[in-house]
Amino acid sequence: MTYQKIAPHETFEIHEILTFKNVCATKASAMVRFVKDEELRTLLEEDFTTGQEHIKELQELLRSSQLLERTDELTH
Repeated sequence: MTYQKIAPHETFEIHEILTFKNVCATKASAMVRFVKDEELRTLLEEDFTTGQEHIKELQELLRSSQLLERTDELTH
C-alpha cells in the first residue's frame, strides 16, 4: 500500500470536510422522505449517493495517509 504524508493541518481540514459531508448526506436522506416532486427526489437521492462516495474516499484517504512529522517537514 502506498502511503501519502499529510501535515496535521491537512488532517484537520479533511476531518472538517468529512463532518460536513456526513451532515449533508444525513439531511438529504431525511429530506427525501418528505419530497413529492420526482425531479427533486432524484436530485436528493443522487446527492446522497455522491456524498456517500465522497465520504468513503475521504475515510480511505485518512486511513492510507501517514501524518507528516515535524522533523520530516523540516528536512524535505
